[in-house]
Amino acid sequence: MNSSDTPNNSSGFKTGLTWDLTPYEQQRKPHELLHDEELLISPKSLQSELTCPICLDLLRNTRTTKECLHRFCCDCIETALRSGNKECPTCRKKLISKRCLRRDQNIDALISKLFPIRNDSDELLINNRNKQSKKPIRASLSSDDEQHNQQNKEKKKKRISESSSSAGSTPTVNDIELQLKPISNINAHAARKILTPLNATINHLSKFINTRMKIEQQNSSYIEQEFQWFIKMNDDVPVENTLTLDKLLEQYWSHMSKPYNIFYRAISH
Repeated sequence: MNSSDTPNNSSGFKTGLTWDLTPYEQQRKPHELLHDEELLISPKSLQSELTCPICLDLLRNTRTTKECLHRFCCDCIETALRSGNKECPTCRKKLISKRCLRRDQNIDALISKLFPIRNDSDELLINNRNKQSKKPIRASLSSDDEQHNQQNKEKKKKRISESSSSAGSTPTVNDIELQLKPISNINAHAARKILTPLNATINHLSKFINTRMKIEQQNSSYIEQEFQWFIKMNDDVPVENTLTLDKLLEQYWSHMSKPYNIFYRAISH
């Protein structure tokens, strides 16, 4: 049909136009419509977005800064603010107080879906804390106990303060993914996968292990341990504690695939 002979409708468009299908169009089958509403995403690909840059663990009770939208654990960022660090540990923008933070329930819900095992562990810790809180408490503590508890609190604040400072000195694009594997006398503890800045040192890894052990054991009298770190499990010479992770990446891990393994053991005294 010639389009010039075709009458126009009230909108000005020509009506009654026809087109001949090609042999290919006559034979081809239409594509099936996709009705799958679920989108599969690997949790590993989201790890950097779901990791607290202060404690290097999955976010807990997430708080997001209103100014720069960086995320932290509630306890980590509030402790950092109380210790006098009135700035974002990631980008150094000024944070005056807790009013500069807001709760991020969407991230908490996402983590609970992606890591249900972590939720079971959290519930177990909460139940243990509730049982401990129901036990009778001594009316008064000796002066030695009070001094010991005060020292533990100061050490914890100092560790978080140091972690927040080191986490913000390097952009998140320069992070490294590690798998911390115990050997010899501490085989009871499982391997831990973390994401940490390249400028972190071996000493930072030892502080992280001590912090996690103290939290998991729920023991206020936990004594911090010293660790030796090795590139391979059967190595005899440990890595220097002051060595940074970017140096290790350059010397040992450049030809390996992620995550990079590093082994540790407690030093017995």
